[in-house]
Order: sequence, then structure tokens, then C-alpha cells
Amino acid sequence: RPAKLPHVPDAAKAQLASDLTEETLGGKVDVLIDTVGGTILRTALTLVRPRGRAALLGYTAGRELTLDLADFFLADVSLLPVNMISRGREVAPEVLRLLPDLSSGALTLPYESYGMDALGEAVERLRTGTAVGKIVLDMEHTGN
Repeated sequence: RPAKLPHVPDAAKAQLASDLTEETLGGKVDVLIDTVGGTILRTALTLVRPRGRAALLGYTAGRELTLDLADFFLADVSLLPVNMISRGREVAPEVLRLLPDLSSGALTLPYESYGMDALGEAVERLRTGTAVGKIVLDMEHTGN
């Protein structure tokens, strides 16, 4: 979403999903890491070269994916779901490596904090995809 582009780290190439084409990417890609799913994933899969891989990490743009199976077979792209919840032990060392950078401020993660009295607003921001970063619920405070 355009409103979230200012929050994309400088090291990442900020580009709207709607602007993704072979021309803007300089050709088909070897690997796609998709964090939003839905129709955006369906479109993005066409940008992966044959025998390339696509990793799906999330589904904020939709929980359903409809594919023409003949086109999917011909594209010859591996679609890999990545369930970070079940990979906790695998990623724990990397998380621990990043903690000093988070503590020092060298690495920042955007988040929005809400008191329990604003739970409805927090859920709505998650549901509509307008939240920037993660949502934190502060159990001890009320208000934003």
C-alpha cells in the first residue's frame, strides 16, 4: 500500500505490488518472497522464471489463492508455504543475533501500541491492512 512505502527499509527496493512487471524487475526472478498472498501472489507468480521458487510468508491480502492448474504446471514454479510459528527453534538463534541491534536502535521495527480499550480499533487496522508494522496491546494502559 502506498501509505506504507515510507516504512520500507532503505535496503529494500520499495515498489508497489501493482507496479510489479517483468519490465520493472528487469526480467523474471529466481525467487519470490511474498508476505501478502491473495491475488497479489497469483499475479507475482507469473514473474518467477521456470523452476524458480516462491515462498509464501503471509496472507494479509487474502487467504484464498485461485490458480489455473494448467498455467501453474506450465510455469513450473515451486510454491513453498513458510510457517514461522512451527520454525521457532530454527529462527531463535537469528532472532537472538538481532536483539543487540534492536536494543541499540541500529535496527528498528515499526509497531502501533493500543490499550485494551482500543482493541476494536487495533483489530480493524489489522483487518484492513492499514496498520504499520505489528500491533502491540498494552494490558496495563488505556488509550493510544
